[in-house]
Amino acid sequence: MFHIKRVLRAEVNMNKINREIITRVKKSLRLIDKNLEKEAVIFIDAKGAHWVNELANEFISRKGIPKNDFMEWIKLGASHLQNLNYDDINIHMMKLPEQYVVVFLKQGQKETVSKKYRLTLRERELLRFLVQGFSNKKIAGLMKICPGTVNTHLDNIYSKLGCSNRLTTCFTALKNGLFLPTCEAHINKKI
Repeated sequence: MFHIKRVLRAEVNMNKINREIITRVKKSLRLIDKNLEKEAVIFIDAKGAHWVNELANEFISRKGIPKNDFMEWIKLGASHLQNLNYDDINIHMMKLPEQYVVVFLKQGQKETVSKKYRLTLRERELLRFLVQGFSNKKIAGLMKICPGTVNTHLDNIYSKLGCSNRLTTCFTALKNGLFLPTCEAHINKKI
């Protein structure tokens, strides 16, 4: 009988916790609805279609980032529900019912990611190819360097990012805005 009472008490506690969670979720959804006009917001559906409010459009264009490239990068993060950073932009994501994702764009600190990780231009170029899934041999051909030099650059990148393999390096690069699909190529050409 003692065991049954404990189980019943646990169920009552779980019901109370569930009601509290539901209350918080409802409050969050009301805040989202209230802030659609006040914050830079993007909605992404399960198929990758997106809606960007005017404040988000202005935010992206003020940063000089090509919108389509930025959206592709955001969608990569949305598929993993990551909070991302790109330069001085903080991106916060929240999953909604029906596989929808809401994305909030916020102004972050001015410290650029490039300075934080201290990657050279060649390391950033190599990282761009790495994230695109190219092999070391292909990267060597594209960069006109020998495969051994690719390995050296990779070792330096792993060390600077605190990673030990290609996958975590790619994930870290995407999460921290070290790579934005086409935009990265434009940045390298300007320098």
